[in-house]
Amino acid sequence: MGKKYLNTISTIGKIKIEDELKLISNLDIMISMDSSGMHLASLKGVKVISIWGATHPYAGFLGFGQTEENCIQQELYCRPCSVYGNKPCFRGDLACLNGIEPAVIIAKTIKTLNNV
Repeated sequence: MGKKYLNTISTIGKIKIEDELKLISNLDIMISMDSSGMHLASLKGVKVISIWGATHPYAGFLGFGQTEENCIQQELYCRPCSVYGNKPCFRGDLACLNGIEPAVIIAKTIKTLNNV
């Protein structure tokens, strides 16, 4: 991934969990899907802009200390279609993710950074 996108460094499979936590603890903000990254950042007290697709924060998996205000999601009749995000999209179009514009994520991130 680091070669595909400018100004990025992929640490996947390259650092130990201890070093990943150190790296995360130095972030001003983390953008993450509903995943372990969100929870690790939460444990380190780092604000997270979380992106929710098939899952929903109401299922109880919002990161510790995080707010629903920082959750980006599409309100669709079919969500959540999976509590753990491990089922294929029955619609076949992944509208829950494809309907989220990158500009929305960028705007939420900038707004949150300005309020930190």
